[in-house]
Amino acid sequence: MKREYDFSNAERSRFHRPNAKLNMPASGAGPAWEGAEGHIGRFVVEEARKTLDAYRAQPHLVSEHANHEQDTAYGGYAHRQLFELVQNSADALFQVGTGQSILIRLTKRFLYCADNGKPIDKLGVRGLMFAHLSSKRGTSETGGSRLGFKSVLGVSDAPEFFSRSGSLRFDGKRAAKRIRQIVAAEHYPALRLPVPIEPKKEAECDEELQELMGWAANIVRLPLKAGAHDDLAEQIQEFPPEFLLLVPHVRYLTLEAGKESREFRLHEEDGEFRLDAGEDSSRWQRFARTHQLFDAKPELASARSERNLLASP
Repeated sequence: MKREYDFSNAERSRFHRPNAKLNMPASGAGPAWEGAEGHIGRFVVEEARKTLDAYRAQPHLVSEHANHEQDTAYGGYAHRQLFELVQNSADALFQVGTGQSILIRLTKRFLYCADNGKPIDKLGVRGLMFAHLSSKRGTSETGGSRLGFKSVLGVSDAPEFFSRSGSLRFDGKRAAKRIRQIVAAEHYPALRLPVPIEPKKEAECDEELQELMGWAANIVRLPLKAGAHDDLAEQIQEFPPEFLLLVPHVRYLTLEAGKESREFRLHEEDGEFRLDAGEDSSRWQRFARTHQLFDAKPELASARSERNLLASP
């Protein structure tokens, strides 16, 4: 494990201010990494079987799903992969209540997004596979669905999700081959037929993954398409540190691209938030207002709480 991410003493030697004590996970903390034969692996196999049965019964679903993925990856979610991954990690941290850290790492071959939040469950797997199906609906988490995860197809053909509860891979070429056996189509969806994978076996061939597995609970690994690296590096440079103000349960966000790195930290002090972004520091206050929204039908009236973030004087 790289020294700057040795969390065993609750401190980092790089990117953080000297002598700053952090509430980071201990190296090796958390349950063991479940293999492909675990409950999530078995669930992934069964869900993929059901999807193939659905395609067999209704072939038009193949084109519908493929078009939806393409519209998401290259439409409104294009060039938002980093934001969507960080948002999903923030939701995993929200669910567990004790995790506070997200790490983004861009290498020549892969983009990694790691967090020490809640490991994925069956509802989470369905959220990755389908559109508008997510356990986040009706909650205070940042997204209403995992629709944004499909944006990763803009930078990767075979996205992988490693979690201590179970790990899976989406492979566009493999999915097309399986679907083509039952339905002929012009395009095929890539994120509907995941396969379980062995995280420890993958880590043997990937030093970065092995390191992250020492502390994280969830790791997205994206094998990069040609040309994707520069786009993601630009997203890292432009990522707004103010994002942490919208998810105050996330206290540490690190973004790395080679030797370049950005480190954001959020502290709550006396009812205010202090946001540190490198050498820059700012103070913020949070105000909550409730707005009543009325529909034409009274029974559909709803209320929602909106958070307004204002810089303190």
